[in-house]
Amino acid sequence: MAGPSKKQGKQRARGVATAGAAGEGQAARPRNYGRWRALSLLTVYLLMAAHVIHWKLAGRTLAPLELHEVMFTLELGIVTAGFLFMAAAFLSAAIFGRFFCSWGCHILALEDACAWLLGRMGIEPKPFRSRFLRLVPSVALIYMFVWPHVKRITSGGSFPGFRIQTDAEGWASFATSDFWRNLPPVSVALLTFAVCGFAVVYFLGSRGFCAYGCPYGVLFGLADRLAPGRIVVAEGCAACGHCTDACQSGVLVHEETQAHGRVVDSACLKDLDCVAACPSGVLSYGRARPAGLLRSLRREAAAAADDGLPSTYAFSPAEDLAMAAVFVPATGFLAGAHFSLLPVPLCAVLGALCAWLTVMCVRLLRGQDVAVGGVLLKRSSGMTGAGAALIVAACLATAGWVHSAALWRDELAGSRALGEVQRTLESTPQGTVAAASLERGIALEMALRRLERASRLSLFAAPQLHWQLACLHGLSGGQLDGATARRLLNGERGDQDRVLLEKRLHGEYGGQQGTAPSSEGDAQRAIHARAGLAHLRQITRPSRS
Repeated sequence: MAGPSKKQGKQRARGVATAGAAGEGQAARPRNYGRWRALSLLTVYLLMAAHVIHWKLAGRTLAPLELHEVMFTLELGIVTAGFLFMAAAFLSAAIFGRFFCSWGCHILALEDACAWLLGRMGIEPKPFRSRFLRLVPSVALIYMFVWPHVKRITSGGSFPGFRIQTDAEGWASFATSDFWRNLPPVSVALLTFAVCGFAVVYFLGSRGFCAYGCPYGVLFGLADRLAPGRIVVAEGCAACGHCTDACQSGVLVHEETQAHGRVVDSACLKDLDCVAACPSGVLSYGRARPAGLLRSLRREAAAAADDGLPSTYAFSPAEDLAMAAVFVPATGFLAGAHFSLLPVPLCAVLGALCAWLTVMCVRLLRGQDVAVGGVLLKRSSGMTGAGAALIVAACLATAGWVHSAALWRDELAGSRALGEVQRTLESTPQGTVAAASLERGIALEMALRRLERASRLSLFAAPQLHWQLACLHGLSGGQLDGATARRLLNGERGDQDRVLLEKRLHGEYGGQQGTAPSSEGDAQRAIHARAGLAHLRQITRPSRS
């Protein structure tokens, strides 16, 4: 029985059925690994819930296992529970392959759930390939883990050395009584789940976040290159292509197994869907020579289309450049605004969506027949309702990152003015520092004006912003002396200083029980004071990512 041509294999990689292929008419075996994987991913969320319940009951528990804490270790030398968890996951990927991504990632669980729901509605998310967006995870990885070292080296700093902190020192201990210390606010977490787990699936494909937003996947992909655990093929493969059709990561399984006897593409997440889909049962997970530097056939096909097939890229070079022109500022402003409260992977995905929506709008305005995911956006007779909705979404997305740009500008100007205030405090270690003595109050007034406007523009409550405003209001009203304010603004945690500021600000601006604020401005200052005091530790943390 003859296998399909290379052209047919590439067509299948795009999800197109090929007539006359070997094995046509045969029913692929049920995906008997799907339920086990769903149970594994559900267990992840059950363990997360049990973790929170244990903290509520015991008052103290293991610190949340956050992968972004690798930044703290690499930049500050602080060994955290999240770093050890990431190290264990990386080691497992270097031995067994990327099982963690498909069997233990909470974001991929949402992606698969969304893809399943869309499938129930008759919508099959199609992955698309972009020359530019495929570089986004690597850029995010460099920004998160390499750029801080570059800044430290260029500034003449040295690595502080590895160390472990206790819970009394703040936010990096292995056990903690403050479970939410390094976690984003609930609103940010829900936005991350909604965008990375759901919205990105429809627009960028069922594994869109894995391909275009996850910096950790880059590390796991490098580890997978070293792994002896691989998808392998036995004799008797008919190259029917069922395995490639079943792969949600866009791996050309049947071509790679024919060429190498195993899958070498580091995008393979070892979800075993291809193994379950093989009608002859010759695919399996087993030991094989690591892929090393072997190049995946998927990338070769994307780099040079042949046999008269169109390019596997979804966008022209000009459209990719346009996407880059939108992505770079959108992601930069989103990541910089709200005092870097939004995780970097979320900002990268939001930037990618903004770029995608912009290019699709251009296509709608210039093209005749435009469709996305089987939904017709524009026909020769005019725009459809779905097309109009996409234009509205693009306008909202553009307004969102432009708003972030305005917010970032105020935060940056306010922070610079705050730096002037701090330098003045450094030169005045003793005595009361009133607004008039702070270089005639210009820097203090500028810092208050810009940061208060940033507070009004902000969509999320950034603890660092509240804390800075609380201290500035204390200085403006003369409630703080220079030495105390300097310690507080520099993030030095002294219980006596906190109590002093709390008493002065809380009472001064109507925070006492049964006392109403005397004015709207005082009420706003009281809000900043309470919020800032509640999140004192945030001032000393690196940017969340």
